[in-house]
Amino acid sequence: MEAQPQDWRVLSEAASREHDPEKLIQLVEQLNHALLRRELDLKRRPSN
Repeated sequence: MEAQPQDWRVLSEAASREHDPEKLIQLVEQLNHALLRRELDLKRRPSN
């Protein structure tokens, strides 16, 4: 089961403070997914 999507800023902050390499990899993967979701959402918005 996948965790709830998190804000990319929260993930970025957590990654910047993480010392455990395995946890850091997980955070970076989550961050990548969050940024991809954000990019897709921004592209779907109608331009004015």
